[in-house]
Amino acid sequence: MTTSPERYCLGGLMKDLDKEINPLDIDFESKDETAYKTSSENKLSYDSIYSSASNSSFFSSQSKRLELTLKKGDILSAFNNQKNTLLLQKCLSETNKDLLNNIINEMSGTFSEIIKNKNGNYFCSDLFKVCDKNQRIIILKEIHNTLSEDCVDEYGTHPIQTLIELSQCEEEYELILSSFNDYNIILKASLNPNGSYVIQKIIVHIPERYRMKFNLLFLKFLNVLSMDMFGVCTVKKFIGYTKNELLVKQVLNIILNNFVNISENQYGNYLIQYILEHWWNTQEGLFLKQMCVSKFHILAGNHYSSYICDLFIKLSNLKEKKLLMNSLIKDNIIAILANNNIGNIIINKLMNSLRMEKNGNYNQYPSMSYKNINHFKK
Repeated sequence: MTTSPERYCLGGLMKDLDKEINPLDIDFESKDETAYKTSSENKLSYDSIYSSASNSSFFSSQSKRLELTLKKGDILSAFNNQKNTLLLQKCLSETNKDLLNNIINEMSGTFSEIIKNKNGNYFCSDLFKVCDKNQRIIILKEIHNTLSEDCVDEYGTHPIQTLIELSQCEEEYELILSSFNDYNIILKASLNPNGSYVIQKIIVHIPERYRMKFNLLFLKFLNVLSMDMFGVCTVKKFIGYTKNELLVKQVLNIILNNFVNISENQYGNYLIQYILEHWWNTQEGLFLKQMCVSKFHILAGNHYSSYICDLFIKLSNLKEKKLLMNSLIKDNIIAILANNNIGNIIINKLMNSLRMEKNGNYNQYPSMSYKNINHFKK
């Protein structure tokens, strides 16, 4: 049986690829394992596609360049094997616009499934990177309705993040955001370890003026996200990339109204620490400082919120530290915190910080001990 030039060429390419790849770095799938995970109704039958395309050449050589012959069956069947997927990815860097158009046309109707494929998601990410704006829009028009569902998939999240990062025009922004137009959809994605990264990409990359509806929906569950492992990271990004004054005021109001609950939460305390630093020298920061002082007796006695007290002391200037100490003395909080292990540590940090200042008389705040508690009473 003779070997066609195309198959001979492919064999040579595979040998070259073997030389370039360190087998210790790659965990290849077993022969019986398929990389495509989806429901039985929607699953693409790679075996049937491959058999129908077995007579077509996978690669051809022309002018010393690798070019796909653009048969859908060949492309899809390659995703059953990591080596062939890597070979496809390598060829993408050598394609021209017309060839990319052909690839997109051949893969039409399959993108939503391919991005969730164990190997296909890598190919899609690389494909999106070499596409121009118009080509990306074609792909987005096909998959935008299911972006919010696909983004929580362990494989689908990566090419979706790539598409968001590459978007650069209003039409792309609108197509992406159209899938995140519901309260429950955004909440579900934000609480998911994969989806939260996609939501963060939207916040960071899509200009604020294009995502106002998205922002208003996000605000509705900001309190819930603030106390979630993945959600708190998304909230931090939201605050960092929100400049609209009305939205900033709404964020501040939500946090102040739930201040103690968020502060005492194992994840929420990180958010309070973040906004303290982020807003320290702003009008919003003044409200936060006042809240920290008024709730200091509660925060200092809790394991998680005590970190906020520690940061507050570090960020405060001399005047702010004195006001805090005087407030604690006036309200007779010192004695209460002295009987709390965590609170006692925080009070000592405050007094030690005062003593370390270069100017002023700080001997009025002696070392904390049960013997001198009365010194702080009125």
